[in-house]
Amino acid sequence: MIKTMVFAATAATVFVASPALAVVNMIKNGSFEAGSTGTGSLPHWTRTNTPDNKPTQDQPASVIGYNNNLGYPHGAYGEQVTPDTAVSQSPDAVGTQAGYFVGDHSVNESWSQLTYLGAGNYKVGFSYYLTANGLRNVNNASLSTTILGVPVANTMITSSSAARTWFYASGVAQITAAGHYLTSLVFNSNGIPAKDIVVDRVFGIRTTDEATAIIPDTPSSVPEPQSWAMMIAGFGLVGAVMRRQRHVPA
Repeated sequence: MIKTMVFAATAATVFVASPALAVVNMIKNGSFEAGSTGTGSLPHWTRTNTPDNKPTQDQPASVIGYNNNLGYPHGAYGEQVTPDTAVSQSPDAVGTQAGYFVGDHSVNESWSQLTYLGAGNYKVGFSYYLTANGLRNVNNASLSTTILGVPVANTMITSSSAARTWFYASGVAQITAAGHYLTSLVFNSNGIPAKDIVVDRVFGIRTTDEATAIIPDTPSSVPEPQSWAMMIAGFGLVGAVMRRQRHVPA
């Protein structure tokens, strides 16, 4: 099974908002529908520690389309990825695109953004999926996910992980002070070729649910770019610097 250390219990029911509580995703482009597929367009997200994508080096994370047999970077190396079927409390509908972390020697490769929040309770979560061709690669990988300052999951991708199934991880935290809070997806891989992961519907919403963690005060101003990059780079596990070879399923 997938070895995932989840911040809070995974929700099994669909969130129903009260009339007084508007359900708005605080994560911009959390479903990766804005912009085109490939590595060139990622509105609202900042890339950090991106592999250089040289033929003899590595492949950066990309946005892929569902239900296609295209090669990287517009598809999962010829394997068709089905749309997100996880029971999620995201207010975003399932679209036609998802994020795809695939680098063989990704070291804290990150997609991130800062969101200004007022004090209150927030539910956060995301969906993830492992490709069959990726799991055939011999080296493990991991994805560390923090949403609105909440450490949601550290997903370890190993040979015992389940392929072609959508999973969902979520949690509820109390934000104690207004300020900017970090959302980051941090991918690390451990050799050539390494396993990969597809992600979709990253979300954060206001909620009246009881919080299971308290998020302490954060600075009320946006950090300088250099400080932000260092902060993002601090998340995740360091992977070995090596390259992947892909096996396309018949």
